[in-house]
Amino acid sequence: MEFDLIVRGGTVVTADATFAADVAVQDGKIAAVLPHSPIPDLKSKAVLDASGCYVLPGAIDAHVHLHMPTSVGYTADDWETGTRAAALGGTTCIVDFVETEPGESLIDALHKRLEEARAAVIDFGLHMTVQPDEHVIAGVPRRVSERRIREMRAAYEAGCATFKLYMAYPGFQIGDGDLLRALRTVAELNALACIHAENGDVIEVLRRSVQDQPELAIHHARTRPPVSEREAVSRAVVCAELSGARVLIFHLGCEAAARVVAEAKAAGNQRVFGETCPHYLALTEDYLARADGRLWVCAPPLRPQADQEAMWHMLASRALDIVSTDHCPFTKAQKDAGKTDFRAAPGGVPGIETRLGLMYECGVRQGRLTLNDWVRVCCTRPAELHALPHKGRIAVGCDADLVVFDPTIRKSLTADKLHSALDWSAYSDMTCAGWPRDVIARGELIVRDQKWVGRPGRGRFLQRAF
Repeated sequence: MEFDLIVRGGTVVTADATFAADVAVQDGKIAAVLPHSPIPDLKSKAVLDASGCYVLPGAIDAHVHLHMPTSVGYTADDWETGTRAAALGGTTCIVDFVETEPGESLIDALHKRLEEARAAVIDFGLHMTVQPDEHVIAGVPRRVSERRIREMRAAYEAGCATFKLYMAYPGFQIGDGDLLRALRTVAELNALACIHAENGDVIEVLRRSVQDQPELAIHHARTRPPVSEREAVSRAVVCAELSGARVLIFHLGCEAAARVVAEAKAAGNQRVFGETCPHYLALTEDYLARADGRLWVCAPPLRPQADQEAMWHMLASRALDIVSTDHCPFTKAQKDAGKTDFRAAPGGVPGIETRLGLMYECGVRQGRLTLNDWVRVCCTRPAELHALPHKGRIAVGCDADLVVFDPTIRKSLTADKLHSALDWSAYSDMTCAGWPRDVIARGELIVRDQKWVGRPGRGRFLQRAF
């Protein structure tokens, strides 16, 4: 047979092995993984030379916020700019979120979100956020109605296999009783709950208590201390055990909180998982102490160096499972809402394009991760956790999502060298030695020599189920 494409001469890296091989693509799928041949004996319409490069499965970023409405306007990246930046950084699949307006059903919110996502240039899934619907049960704060709980089944059947639950943030935070009720439904559906675990009530008291120098963003870290995050993760794990639900604790950045997940796993709990993010692995709370520290306000906040080293250790030991970006991009002007009071700064750090390169630079090159660990936490394990069976692996029958990663490329992470709609970069003082050169998504070459060559609107909504 004649293949559509052969990626020839590279070193294939998977979560389990590293080996020299050619990867053949047919009809958008991986058709064969074959030993290098000194004399090309395979017919192909196109050949991509990957000599001297690593060939990886396309990376999966299962935690991003594109075109999200906030108090300072929408996040800076829409579905087109955000997914294109992701692709240029070696990510071929993302999972974003659906959130509801007052009185709106989960299914109506999903349909609206799908319309917005038509501009996506890579494949995507959607987490369904389960928020309080106070308009249904008036006068009872942070309640989730029975109607909302029942709607979760319809959302699952429509392809949202994962549900976002908040233990913090006014308007999103739900109480422990509702958390348990929602998790029982997650367990019944055999779905996955993704939990933002911070003690929202404690945080609000601490934030209101700041009197002196509110312009200092370092107060953001002080009012969201590790102990309150640890306590919330503990409650989430208890509710998971009571309900039988599988839970993924989002964006862990401090040792105290991540240790709860590690201890649950060590005790034999096979239904609790942990995610961390590049900003916790490459940055520390020193950035919040800068005059422009509001740019790095995110929740949970950046932590000290000791916590960063603990996150690396837990990734390598598999106590934590995946690295996602929590890409929540705001321009400098939007972040300036917190110029005189850190509490008004919108929370979020960008990173949709930089994750794969940063994890190679700070993880593999600095000896914290092996090549296989790198692929595991960025590609393969996210696919497993988020019900993406055809993504994240180089194996016959999987989607032909491939990254040719060139370790000789040096990439400065300044805003002018990146492709997000932002006017700043969280990592502008860093350089990566190694970067994606070419990217293939479902058999289509969409990035060639670090340039976008793909088609607009080519991304597909992935209806997921466990």
